[in-house]
Amino acid sequence: MIEKQIIKLLLGKKFYTQYKGSITRNVLQGNFGSLFDTIQKAHDKYDTDINIDELYSLHTTVYNPAITRAAKEQLSELIEDIKETQEPSKEIADDIVKILSERDVAQRIAVEATEIFNGKPADFNAITSMIEKYKTGLPSEKLDAVTNDIGELLDKLNVVSKWQFNLTVLKNNIGGIGPGNLMIAFARPEVGKTAFWVSLVSAPYGFAEQGAKVHAFINEEPAVRTQMRAISCFTGYNKEQVSENTGEAQVEWSKIKDNIKMIDTVDWTIDDIDSHCEKHKPDIIVIDQLDKINVKGTFARTDEKLRAIYTGAREIAKRRECVVIAISQASADAHNRDHISFDMMENSKTGKAAEADLIIGIGNRTSNDPTNNMRVLNISKNKITGWHGDPSCIIDKYLSRYTD
Repeated sequence: MIEKQIIKLLLGKKFYTQYKGSITRNVLQGNFGSLFDTIQKAHDKYDTDINIDELYSLHTTVYNPAITRAAKEQLSELIEDIKETQEPSKEIADDIVKILSERDVAQRIAVEATEIFNGKPADFNAITSMIEKYKTGLPSEKLDAVTNDIGELLDKLNVVSKWQFNLTVLKNNIGGIGPGNLMIAFARPEVGKTAFWVSLVSAPYGFAEQGAKVHAFINEEPAVRTQMRAISCFTGYNKEQVSENTGEAQVEWSKIKDNIKMIDTVDWTIDDIDSHCEKHKPDIIVIDQLDKINVKGTFARTDEKLRAIYTGAREIAKRRECVVIAISQASADAHNRDHISFDMMENSKTGKAAEADLIIGIGNRTSNDPTNNMRVLNISKNKITGWHGDPSCIIDKYLSRYTD
């Protein structure tokens, strides 16, 4: 009964928006879990409530067109049962969400504890993180409302864009990013994804020089190589020049080196990153690349797994009050193109983009020309200021530095 009630409640846009962070697919098995997936996709695409008949049509025709006749008949019976289910009061609905959240966290704690018992290296921070996430995840009527004092409101908005971009066109039109923001930068291979975030962090007037404590989780290339790129970016010396002028480079690099930590994270999970942020409290974290981070759970499709990863990154940004900059690949649709949009991110048309505050796609039409240093920054999603544009800039590949 409880599963039928929660599916019926989730059809409402308001209820879904309020409780989507408290309910996961893990506690809804079988057809209930499949319907939950369809509801998520529908709410990401549509701004209205969904009725039960629309849910059946979306599930069988739009999102699962290959479903068998037998499965359709079984689902049709379940839909009819859900129709007959009485929608609970708000108080009961709150209790249902609480029960499902408790089941979810209890199940994940049990799995983690069992793995430790069976020989996995003990990481009790992961269990602590699950408990903390549960405690802070449920909506509460006791939360303070947003201030209605204009001065205080402006101060809080300034915090939201606390760390200013060092590219003029981004600074003038977006300003910056701040605690709770999830930013995604994506591009095709060899276009300059890593150089882009290294430049934002390490180039003159970048986040590190502004005083931000930046921790970068690297699983794309050895972190030591990325560290050298950051040194070149800030000092203006390429690798060979750093070797020839080690003393001068060290003096210059010492101005920001304590604000940057590069960490190899080939086998890290999203929970490992959350535990690290809880302990070290960075202002900005960079995950290069986020798609390769592990996440617990069983997923039928790649896009479902990616949605869980990006939702986890979004929750880290909010819970740890830091900026998360996620680096991702672009799909083949973006190859050899200047103008790209977030639907060209690899393996995801909506799931990744739905979680982000800011998405910047790096376009490069002449990608087969190694001498080409022109790049186009495509801002296809911007919840910070609402500005969308596609300004051009120059990449210095030897310094990993972008300039207007």
